[in-house]
Amino acid sequence: MSEDELTPESTSESTKKPRVLLTGATGFLGQRVIRDLAGSYEIIAAHHGGLEPSDNVQPVHWGASSASPEALVALSSPEVLIHLMALARTEACSQQPELAHRLNVEVAGRLAHVCCLRGIPMIFTSTDLVFDGSRGMYVEEDIPVPINTYARTKWEAEQLLTQEFADQPHLLTIFRIGLSYGWGDEAHPGPAGWVLNALRAGRSVQLFQDEFRSPIYQGDVSRAISDAFENKISGLFHLGGPERIDRYALGVLMAEKFGLDPALIQSGSVTEYQGPEPRSADCSMDNSLFKKTFGWTPSTITEGLDRMASDAVHNQPEEQICAGANG
Repeated sequence: MSEDELTPESTSESTKKPRVLLTGATGFLGQRVIRDLAGSYEIIAAHHGGLEPSDNVQPVHWGASSASPEALVALSSPEVLIHLMALARTEACSQQPELAHRLNVEVAGRLAHVCCLRGIPMIFTSTDLVFDGSRGMYVEEDIPVPINTYARTKWEAEQLLTQEFADQPHLLTIFRIGLSYGWGDEAHPGPAGWVLNALRAGRSVQLFQDEFRSPIYQGDVSRAISDAFENKISGLFHLGGPERIDRYALGVLMAEKFGLDPALIQSGSVTEYQGPEPRSADCSMDNSLFKKTFGWTPSTITEGLDRMASDAVHNQPEEQICAGANG
């Protein structure tokens, strides 16, 4: 492995705070987790470009497709691994299934293996899209039936990690995350970002009125990840908001919240979708186990949009408003 594949970009002394290894550091969720955790943890932020050192954040350039996951963990010596990195765009996964499998399954499995050997807890983010969407309000005991390449790789990774941690299940936490909304950046706005950006530019968009999800505020996802590590919570959890809503209705609420024209949003049907792979119609999830175990309830959509609008930490200019993640 060459040095440019895995290179720490700062050599600052340890802050003696708990050390977290975070993959996918420049992604939609990774950026938020860094903002929320940097005050309390020393973060080793694995990325493939575009991240500068800051207080308590040490970027490590890591090419997941070529660099060794084992070396990444050995270099970092973390107290927990938060594995967010994935090829998450469904179209890209369908066009490059071998790459999707390598990044989403093989890398996760190798990271899990070395974590098991070293006794390091691992937090892994999966997706509500592991279900075929035939009925909705899925619970953790329901058997996934993924219908696209991205979802299949995530379900396969879940099974591989569960097998790796079979003798140490207390070290593994898996979150199946619903459609996530919050602040992104120009490079990683999340799949709903194009909606608000299009509306701001005066362009019409089509959203499906029969595609249901359990949207969750980005900050709540970050909080759940932090709580899992701090409170040593392990297991599989459905991490979605408390409401089941269709994509069209959600888009209208977002447009109204940010002063955009909801009339530009056209309703459509998931049955009309002409993409390379099918879409799940109803991947809403029951989050009862999460609420019982973690002791709090994720924000309602109204609360989440209010929090997003008043997020003084990120404080984005109005023209950069964008939202969404995870399909």
